[in-house]
Amino acid sequence: MGIKVRFISEVEIKTGKTALKAAKEAGIKLKDSCDGKGKCGKCIVKILDGQASEPTKEEKKLLKENELRDGFRLACQVELLEDTVIGLVND
Repeated sequence: MGIKVRFISEVEIKTGKTALKAAKEAGIKLKDSCDGKGKCGKCIVKILDGQASEPTKEEKKLLKENELRDGFRLACQVELLEDTVIGLVND
């Protein structure tokens, strides 16, 4: 049986930046093979706390309705609107 490990990193960004840009500024590598265009669906994160932008049409194409409702988002598409806690999602 495996164990879970939580990594915590904090960075201050301007309001409205995407979670992908925030992750890069914090030195966290997320997969983004489409260069942040919302096409590949590899940069999935989970918004654990905080307010974020409404889901984009790209997110609605790649994520199921229940995933969006549960806070799963594409890091390259979701804009952060206030102090936010984000969980990294494994493939």
